[in-house]
Amino acid sequence: MHSARIFKLAKGSAAKARTQAINQLKAVLVIADPALWERMSSLGNAEPFRTCAHLGPPGGGGDEDAVTQATRMTLRMLAERIEQLTAQINELNQHLNRLVELHAPQLLEPVGIGPDSAVTLLITRGDNPERLNTEASFAALCGVSPHRVLLRPAKNPAAQLRRRPPGQRRPAPHRLHPATRRSPHPGVLRTPHPGGQDPP
Repeated sequence: MHSARIFKLAKGSAAKARTQAINQLKAVLVIADPALWERMSSLGNAEPFRTCAHLGPPGGGGDEDAVTQATRMTLRMLAERIEQLTAQINELNQHLNRLVELHAPQLLEPVGIGPDSAVTLLITRGDNPERLNTEASFAALCGVSPHRVLLRPAKNPAAQLRRRPPGQRRPAPHRLHPATRRSPHPGVLRTPHPGGQDPP
């Protein structure tokens, strides 16, 4: 799983850099000339990036054109950077997909678990295979196993609260819950609630 960890590290850094470039491009668009901003605001999510990547220098001269030229050049460079980082992320996703299909294809069978979540779980297990004998040991490794804490032990020793142990930062916990929070898969049918509404 060492190769998966390296690919995951590269993907994470590329995703952060891509998000930063997108935020910078949007910030530059806000202060761009009104005509360019109106043109970009009417496009979809991905189309502004492709449009900015092909921006050319404005015609004419003067200080205003110099500012417009700097704006267009900055937008073009940021858009090209976004496209490059997107290509890198897609390539890394392909490598991660192949690793999951090779080592643990059964993880992709449940609905809601994709290659990214599967790779994170594989990396967690690969670092500590001797500690994963039961489901409870896996929960403890991820830092999500509850333990009992007394509430007001002097007055009510029986009152207890179950909470997660603090101080455990693992890569797996944020991958344990998204699969249950996603929208239902089209092939999965849910049983309607008797009252006509979903239960609270």
